[in-house]
Amino acid sequence: SLERALLWKVDLHILPLLFLAYIITFIDRANIGNVKIEGMLTNLDMVDNDYNTALNVYAVPFILLELPSSLALRRYRPGNYIAFIMFGWGVATIGAGVTRSYSGLLVCRFLVGCFEAGLIPACSFLMNQYYKKFEFQRRYSFFFTGSHIGGAFSGFLTYALVKMNNIGGYAGWRWVFLIEGLFTFLFAIASLFLIIPLPEHSTFLKPEEKTLLLKRLAEDDASNIDEVKTPLTINDIFKTMTHWKVVLPLLACFACNIAASALTAFQPTVLNNLGYTSSQAQIHTIPVYMVAMFFCLLAGYLSDVTHIRFPYVLLGGIITLLGWALELGAVKHIDISTGLGWLHQRYAGMFLILIGFSVQLPILIGWVGNILKGRKQRIVGFATLIGGSQLGNLVSANAFFTRQEKCGYKTGMAAGVGVAVMGIVAVCLFFGGLWWENR
Repeated sequence: SLERALLWKVDLHILPLLFLAYIITFIDRANIGNVKIEGMLTNLDMVDNDYNTALNVYAVPFILLELPSSLALRRYRPGNYIAFIMFGWGVATIGAGVTRSYSGLLVCRFLVGCFEAGLIPACSFLMNQYYKKFEFQRRYSFFFTGSHIGGAFSGFLTYALVKMNNIGGYAGWRWVFLIEGLFTFLFAIASLFLIIPLPEHSTFLKPEEKTLLLKRLAEDDASNIDEVKTPLTINDIFKTMTHWKVVLPLLACFACNIAASALTAFQPTVLNNLGYTSSQAQIHTIPVYMVAMFFCLLAGYLSDVTHIRFPYVLLGGIITLLGWALELGAVKHIDISTGLGWLHQRYAGMFLILIGFSVQLPILIGWVGNILKGRKQRIVGFATLIGGSQLGNLVSANAFFTRQEKCGYKTGMAAGVGVAVMGIVAVCLFFGGLWWENR
């Protein structure tokens, strides 16, 4: 049919570019966790909680600039803006590879956080503009698996690139930053020639195809094609950010993000302490991401086909809680002198945490995106959810203490259990509020 052919054309033009951008951002975000066990700490004279500080200086600008960066989408073309911010964090990642001091690393990670802040809200908003409500979720879940590919590929890339140790006088961990940053830089330049505009400005569609696209979008949600030139006031922003339809899912997204950020930053270290060599630890991160990716795609597809969201989001929260509980329960079985004990159970806990996160978060963001009305609400809503959830980065960076590495990060695992429970409660209240309103 004409609509099916149109969707295929939109999919092929939009999804690959945004998917690749998400893979790249996740690799450049996760690589510090991989290189931590490859000599970076020693080379930069990092001690005590210096690594945690490096995580914090990335997270703070990432959180604070989500909304301002998203608002820039009303002023600049989304495709151009995405290329610009990718260029910026690519250069900063290269800088992390050449810096000779810990303070230089902090500056580079700060800049990566500044530039990366706008990517996911921009991509989420842009995708949301092209699809009807029950076409969007499976595509957003596919986009979201970029984090899984990036996480898995980051471990593999680190495993391969550290073998370049001493080439050109650079340590292996430096080559990880250098090569990955260079690839981001080149992709940013290439993406300038593959610009993705808003639907009404699309040039890759024929006039009759554009007319059909705009017609079907208007029939699905007339509020979506709106007020590009009307001002977005401080009052508009505040009302959206504080609405219960944003605040309750934000609490659940925050709980999800603690799971993601903790695994990204500390999974290689935990695996290293389970008795694997640094190379084995990098490789063992891959199956965790791949299995979680499968469940992410499956849940996103089923959610669209069945036209329901809540059961999948709730199930994801429960699975994550079980993973955290397994990790916390393992703490008392760990030999604190070696860090060994309950290897298989702790590895299984990682699978459960990431599977639950992967099922829950993309459906939750898509669900809220469908509920909000108009572009102004959606720009602010996506930025609030994604930016506010990044507070999870700060919690994980400050709950996983270096001194607790050998005993299983007891404080971090306990924090994971607590916020997972909070996330489940928030999702139930959100669903209850929508059910009551629909009545």
